[in-house]
Amino acid sequence: MMSSSLSASVSADDLMLQQQYKRHAWLAVIGLGGFVLLYLMLSTWFAYTAWHSFGLLGSHENWLFHLIVGGASGFLALFMIKALLFVKKGQMPDLIEVTAEQQPKLFAFLHDIADSAGAPRPHRVFLSPRVNAAVFYDLSLLNLIFPAKKNLEIGLALVNALNHSEMKAVLAHEFGHFAQKTMAIGRWIYIAQQIAAHIVERRDALDKFLRVISGIDLRIAWVGWILRLIVWSIRAVLESAFRLTMMAERALSREMEYQADLVAVSQTGSDAIVHALHRLQAADEAWERAQGFLFNELQEGRLTKDAFTIQSRVMERMAMILNNAQYGKSPRLPANAPEQFRVFTAEIAQPPRMWATHPQNHEREANAKRRYLAMPIDERSAWEVFDDATALREQMTRHLVSHLNEVPEASALEESLSALDKQYDREFLRSAYRGAYLGRSFVRHVETPEQLYSAQMDKAVDGLSALYPATLANELDNLRNLEKERALLEAIRDGIYSAPGGVIRHRGNTLLKRELPQAIAQVREECRAVQERIHRHDQLCRSAHVSAAKALANGWPEYLQSLTSVLHFADHAEADLRDAYGLLNNVVAIVTADRNVSSRELKRVINAGQEVYKVLHAIYVCADQVKLSDDILARLETESWSKALGEFTLPPPGKDNINQWMDAIGGWVGGTAGALSALRHIALDLLLQAELKVAKAYRQQSQLESAPRANQVPAHYPRLLPGQERALQKRLGWWDRFQTADGLIPGLLRFVVAAGIIGFALSVSLIAVLQS
Repeated sequence: MMSSSLSASVSADDLMLQQQYKRHAWLAVIGLGGFVLLYLMLSTWFAYTAWHSFGLLGSHENWLFHLIVGGASGFLALFMIKALLFVKKGQMPDLIEVTAEQQPKLFAFLHDIADSAGAPRPHRVFLSPRVNAAVFYDLSLLNLIFPAKKNLEIGLALVNALNHSEMKAVLAHEFGHFAQKTMAIGRWIYIAQQIAAHIVERRDALDKFLRVISGIDLRIAWVGWILRLIVWSIRAVLESAFRLTMMAERALSREMEYQADLVAVSQTGSDAIVHALHRLQAADEAWERAQGFLFNELQEGRLTKDAFTIQSRVMERMAMILNNAQYGKSPRLPANAPEQFRVFTAEIAQPPRMWATHPQNHEREANAKRRYLAMPIDERSAWEVFDDATALREQMTRHLVSHLNEVPEASALEESLSALDKQYDREFLRSAYRGAYLGRSFVRHVETPEQLYSAQMDKAVDGLSALYPATLANELDNLRNLEKERALLEAIRDGIYSAPGGVIRHRGNTLLKRELPQAIAQVREECRAVQERIHRHDQLCRSAHVSAAKALANGWPEYLQSLTSVLHFADHAEADLRDAYGLLNNVVAIVTADRNVSSRELKRVINAGQEVYKVLHAIYVCADQVKLSDDILARLETESWSKALGEFTLPPPGKDNINQWMDAIGGWVGGTAGALSALRHIALDLLLQAELKVAKAYRQQSQLESAPRANQVPAHYPRLLPGQERALQKRLGWWDRFQTADGLIPGLLRFVVAAGIIGFALSVSLIAVLQS
């Protein structure tokens, strides 16, 4: 079923379907068959009951009973069957189809891989802008009967990040899927998923009809109540059945990934596919940034000619910022025992495995190297397999913006690269700072800006030459690792993540769940100790430069301290706003989890919205009190901070306007937080540049020109220290857990109740059918 012509150095047993693989395949088939059978039986039965009952209306003495049963059954049959009418044909957006005539090198490359793997050649080949490669079908209801041919998607943002061997490994992996007969289950799953989603999620005219008749005269309303209860039960049972189907299909999917990886190993060795997986994260991050740059340039009336060259430059700049020359590059294999080398390691915790379509990367690496196959790595660019790669990149870039009404002429690539470099030429991104200002705040942990300075500031100037030592980078790495470790342990404690294999392994020890609080407390204390050392260095940086500035005078001490105050203001205000908005999103997610919002839950949403409104209002009210220096205003391209924010016209949320308010609040939060973020980054840039200027003048004992006008911020503005974040609800309440089947016990209870209601409805309909 897999490869028929493999390298002799790989055992054929490695690519045969194992018992576990077969078991998952059968479970997926049984689960899917059970779901389809349940759906068809209920639909057919309700339709037959309606036909039978209506047929007895003119001749049976219990005509009213049959009218009610027939009407209700007809309604339920329509509710079930209408889902088939909304099954959509499978589509992949943003694709460009290529043919063998257009890309002969690519098709020769693909056909060689397919033939070597014993897999069918792709029916059609499409290029996309994504960091992805995939097999997909042109699916419709007809494909439940007639087999669908497999198409291949090749993402050019992925091609741009890989070498020749890694690209071949990725494509060989996809052709491994081409050879898997169990891929056919996917097209059935796709159809079944649409049916289940339509029945469970969609609320349409039939639901509105039930709400209407449930609210009129009691003599009729009871029919609506019963039908709504039966509809809820059908949705609950079908959703539970489909969840089981999806769990079996996801387990099969993970096994299929292992098998496809082994096909890649047979073509390119054990390392290439692992290296490709390693490079995906950097490629993804760089492509996101490249797309952001592309659309920002469009807003300025400029079109980037080649988005993929931008992606490459982003990876280069990130490597410099992170001081990691290997960022986005293939790992270096050791000369000795390369089979023992591991790129990925197991985490303490991982998301629940039952819903994962792919194994963890460390599991895939272990599978690929279970029988290590060494092959040379071809370091040539993956673009080598395309004809006229430059024109292809430019074509895909234009395709990315083809949906816009007006697209300007493409700028020279050198102009776009220069604009990108300008964005990354930020003072705080320089590697000389050892990453001290990368993804962290040095002002959030204090209540006032004055606390950022040492009590013995006059003596701090002696430490000017000892700032930003090489050991600082190690401290920052240690802090990030400790924070990640703590977060994973807390995720296990809260039931969000699970330990691999159900065993909590921490620092070489096996922990019981009751020992988690102690382990978390230990890691938290280690975090605190490292943070204190880093904060002392932050304090030394600010104090030493202000102390040096006092020796230079000319307004420089006041200017430096005012920049710190602006940074403190912007950082805390932005953090407070994002935290309040996070609470609102949390409340909305909780109250809508069961797809029904009660009046009590609506009040919760309004209260959370009022909290966001209060924070926003405070930011805009104090805007006139923020007096910024000319250099900040010039970079903000505005006359004042209040003009940068604009007028505050958002009304407070209430019961009458909550829907419109929720539609608008995301824009208000995004715009305000964006302005605060821009102010924060500009203030940080200017602070570090001013500190450099002061330090240089102090060392050279030279005179500085007068400093820019000092900034002013309000005496009172929102503060949000770490640990003071608004509490979020991490678990649903019991009623919501029952409604959403969240967890084993709530899921079983809901299934039992719903099945009982359906059983009662079927019993009543059976009585109607048996009467003639």
